[in-house]
Parts: sequence; C-alpha cells; structure tokens
Amino acid sequence: MNNMFSMFQQLCANPMQILSRRFNIPQNLTDPQQIVQHLVDSKQVTQEQVDQAIQMRDNPLFKQFMK
Repeated sequence: MNNMFSMFQQLCANPMQILSRRFNIPQNLTDPQQIVQHLVDSKQVTQEQVDQAIQMRDNPLFKQFMK
C-alpha cells in the first residue's frame, strides 16, 4: 500500500516520467488526449483499457480518495 501511494505521488508530480517507464510516448506529445490516442493507435493499450480507466476515474470512491 505504501509503495502504491508513493507511485501515485510520483505520477502526480511527473506523469510523463512514470508513463515513459512502461510506454513508448514521443516527447512532442504533451496533451493527455494526444497521448491516449497515440497509445491506442500504437496498440500499447486497448480502447477497453482506456474505457476502464475512465470508469475508474469517474467512480465516486476514487474521486473521494483523490481529495
């Protein structure tokens, strides 16, 4: 749990650094929508995974945790 919180803090502080560890994202992409579209187009993630992430983001429990 501690490690998960630490990773979350790092993600908030520098999202590109964390995402670049797992995904190949060109440096010129800075807009979140462009990044997501690149990941889907390059088949690094599926549309289903994007949809699941959006559902998680919109979950009231997750929003409460984010406060």
